[in-house]
Amino acid sequence: MYYIKRSFWLLFQMGNKLPLDRKKYAFFALLAVPLTVFEVWYALAGQFGRLELAIVFVVPMYVISFLAISYAPDVHRSTIGDYILSALSLVGGLYLISQMGRYHDWISGLSEFLPMDLAVAGLYLFLTLELLRRCVGPGISVVVWLVIAYCLYGDYLPGFFGHRGLEWDYLLEGLMVSPQDGGLFSAPVQVAAVYAFLFVSFGKFLEKSGGGEFFFNLAALLAGRAAGGSAKISVTSSGLFGMISGSPAADVMTTGPITIPMMKRSGFTGRYAAAVEAVAATGGALLPPIMGAVVFLMVEFTGIAYGEICVAILASALLYYAAIYTQVHCHSCHHDVGKIDSSLIPTLWTVVRTGWVFVVPMSILVYYMLKGYTPALAATAGLLAVIVASWTTAKTRINPRRFIEGCVEVCTALAPLIAAVAGAGILLLGLNITGLASKLAALIFGIAEINLFLALLLAAVVTIICGLGMPVVAVYSLVAVMVAPALVEAGLTVMQAHLFLIFYAVASYITPPVAVSAYVASTIADERPMEVSVTAAKIGVVAFLLPFAFIYNPGMLLIGGWEAALFDIAKVTVGVLILASAAEGWYHGVLSRWARAAMFAAGLLSMSAWDMAGVACLIVVGGYLLSRRFFPQLHRRARAHEHGGLTKTPIETTSGD
Repeated sequence: MYYIKRSFWLLFQMGNKLPLDRKKYAFFALLAVPLTVFEVWYALAGQFGRLELAIVFVVPMYVISFLAISYAPDVHRSTIGDYILSALSLVGGLYLISQMGRYHDWISGLSEFLPMDLAVAGLYLFLTLELLRRCVGPGISVVVWLVIAYCLYGDYLPGFFGHRGLEWDYLLEGLMVSPQDGGLFSAPVQVAAVYAFLFVSFGKFLEKSGGGEFFFNLAALLAGRAAGGSAKISVTSSGLFGMISGSPAADVMTTGPITIPMMKRSGFTGRYAAAVEAVAATGGALLPPIMGAVVFLMVEFTGIAYGEICVAILASALLYYAAIYTQVHCHSCHHDVGKIDSSLIPTLWTVVRTGWVFVVPMSILVYYMLKGYTPALAATAGLLAVIVASWTTAKTRINPRRFIEGCVEVCTALAPLIAAVAGAGILLLGLNITGLASKLAALIFGIAEINLFLALLLAAVVTIICGLGMPVVAVYSLVAVMVAPALVEAGLTVMQAHLFLIFYAVASYITPPVAVSAYVASTIADERPMEVSVTAAKIGVVAFLLPFAFIYNPGMLLIGGWEAALFDIAKVTVGVLILASAAEGWYHGVLSRWARAAMFAAGLLSMSAWDMAGVACLIVVGGYLLSRRFFPQLHRRARAHEHGGLTKTPIETTSGD
């Protein structure tokens, strides 16, 4: 009975990241270093098909992942079962590599899927499901199981959602050799192999050479002396680091141990400190130049150039951080917290002297992307520039030992991603070969024909619900196939539809009840996860509204002329700042309920398509806020009159200006 209960319990549990002993580290290095060199070669001059690249990438990553992540949360070392699964990954993978020539020339219906192909496909399906469970968790695992069941038994469903039913061998063949429809080696895995690996390597080697310290010092220099300096350092450093990592959870784990204790020491509660870090880190997945693997997947799905996406989303990403910055400022002034010792703030000369070496690789990366080179080549150029620039000083030098460490750390860090993208490939296959994607798209399009706002609201809710406990790449893979086509048919541009979905896929990281970034931050702050996630959702409220803003104000994505873009960006910017102040309930004094309601209304109207109404409301509310800033005595008299002159309302003297 114990084993039955434990087996059932394990179905809904994730594993732990395991420590590396010397033998395991050496084994990982034998796989990680050649894989890194191969990826760099491919980006520079490789003549290799995408299917073959995905196979060569998946095999060593599976072998490493089964030994890097335990099978249960209460297990802290590799077991015999882990070694067996890792060995099976290697043996099956070697067979796949030997058959790459056949798979490359595969013609569905004509080429013969051999019994050995069937066995290896079944093995890798099992390995993928187990890797999903231990690396990503039950969210996506359950969905993948349901989609597989729907593929095999959907013919038993009546009506609209029924289909003709599929056989096991057809499903397994598609899993291996039909990347255009989905499967283990389809677009999500190819994106991880072509783009994500190189950009994560760039970020990891930049960190290994001391880039993390540079970003923190730069953030302290820029924001340390402002009101609420400790929280603003957290926002700035998390944004800067997230700009190169593209992973919200990784960003929290990297910057959180420094910024959260610093915020708590300066007077912020642990809950608020953790929430600020979670929201700031989550925005890194939206901030160019890297923005996370999900944007590379958008490149694959839409065909839009990566540089074009970066330019389009920049204004919205900056407004996301402007809203957090404003909320943090108002909270700090209201509660008089967040001040840090000026002796801890570095000088400009110190930041420049110790950090100029990190500016060069970032500049090269941005230059290559803006010039229209492939993201893989841009990341490789930046990675090589990091290694070369690091040799300017002994402290930052990436020597052979650090290089090997970096390669191993990249591969172990990518274990959850490889599981997620493989699972996303299975979902894509199931949605496409059963016709479920087109059926769901037809439903949403039907709603969009009646009312676009309702269709957008439904798309947002579906994306957030899918994102509860699922990685962003998996969520986006689902909604890009199910929802995006319907939004495009309803009249949105491809850019608008896909960025709308990406925003909400990322926002799921701070959405209760399963807010991954907030949960990671809560462990650092030693606070209750649910309380942190609720506070994070409040601080990040603008993240849930910005997608509607750039749908109804396409100039924010630089769609249309420059005049429209400037008008839309300016209008929405003022609205975002007003919304952030209203959410915090403070602006040079505590705001009344009526004032907050009016500010919320003005902020929402600024994001709507009703330009003149939005501008009129912003002018009225803006005038009210300016009067609070420059004529505070008027509001003190009004409050005194409201209380019948019997009490004196204390004056908030901290302005932070």
